[in-house]
Amino acid sequence: MNKTQYVIVDHELNKDLWSSKKALFEAFYGAFYDFINQTEDGKKDLLAHNIHSVEDFYAYADYYAGGRENCYSMGFAFHKYFVEDMMNGSLDKQPDTVFIGYCHKNGLFTDFIDFLITFFAWWRNDEGCTVMDPYNYADDFYVSGWASLVDTSKLFYFTAETVYWWHSYRIKYVLEHIPGVFLSEVPTEGLPKIRVAGYEFLGWYDSEKEDAKILTSLENVKVAYGKIKRKDFYDYWGKEEKSIKKVYIEDWNKVDPA
Repeated sequence: MNKTQYVIVDHELNKDLWSSKKALFEAFYGAFYDFINQTEDGKKDLLAHNIHSVEDFYAYADYYAGGRENCYSMGFAFHKYFVEDMMNGSLDKQPDTVFIGYCHKNGLFTDFIDFLITFFAWWRNDEGCTVMDPYNYADDFYVSGWASLVDTSKLFYFTAETVYWWHSYRIKYVLEHIPGVFLSEVPTEGLPKIRVAGYEFLGWYDSEKEDAKILTSLENVKVAYGKIKRKDFYDYWGKEEKSIKKVYIEDWNKVDPA
């Protein structure tokens, strides 16, 4: 008897859906490691930090790696490969010579990076890094590749339980609900109700068409098509940021030199 294949319509596991937060971490930092390792300078930088494998790279993203804390080692060692620092930056302006620009131009981690840009702003604001009056640009993902890489590492390191008590509820929430990450087991049998962060599960169907019929059993079913609908949209730069009062100053980097 052939086993039923499970397909999530318009989505793909290990592309924009992830079996766990750890799986997303390993995919994202694994791709970052490969990106660094593709050039001679990158290889030299990895070896200079005693990184000989992707597992070493995962470990270097730890909070206390390299004799530092706050995930600073990853930031100082590899920020130049992550984001090109720029004012008034955007994904479209990022060159493919840095990882974020490379991902954007090749359609990799698209939803996750969109989420990450808002997470970064929320995190920086919570930590008091962003000074709104006078404004110091610290919530801008593109201004400091060091900061954006450090806080990306913190996203994966912290949980809702281990993050600082003074972080906002939304930070604690998104640490456990990164869009696209399964909150239930990835389906392998039956017709389970699945839970994916940021999405509403609509059910299992007999095809991917709009007029598909909902399945009540798997008898004679070769493919079960799961349908999910996005329900959470985190868009700091498109909505929230526009309502924040800011006073711009020429010497903004004196407020937050990082």
